[in-house]
Amino acid sequence: MKKIFLGAAMFFAIQSGFAQSQDAKTFVANMGIKQQLDGAKEQILPSIEKGKEADFTKEFDAVVTDFTATFSKLVDENYDMVLVKEANKKFAETKEMTQVMPKDAVAFQEKVNNMQNEIGMSLQGLVMKYADKAALEAAQE
Repeated sequence: MKKIFLGAAMFFAIQSGFAQSQDAKTFVANMGIKQQLDGAKEQILPSIEKGKEADFTKEFDAVVTDFTATFSKLVDENYDMVLVKEANKKFAETKEMTQVMPKDAVAFQEKVNNMQNEIGMSLQGLVMKYADKAALEAAQE
């Protein structure tokens, strides 16, 4: 019985460590990050080797999902959620994004830069893995 309780406690501790508020998720969705990355995918797809598009898309989508979840957690940790909730409400009413500043803009920007570098390297790795070699050579010329 003790093992079951400890296992359940560990599960909830892990889940809460990865959790982010719905307000943070909505805020990130309203920012249009996923749509921007999906646009990049559409630009990359023509250079992907024929027959490998589904595998590329699956891995690309997993990278994007991870990035948006991590970014949501970062927003949750670095923004005043009252302001985020107000921004989400305004967006829902007007489709205008309200600029909300993080509590520590310098530290937040550093974290965002690191995340952007990581996703850039991940996406570059996917392109190298799945791209048609002839298309890559033509793009370099």
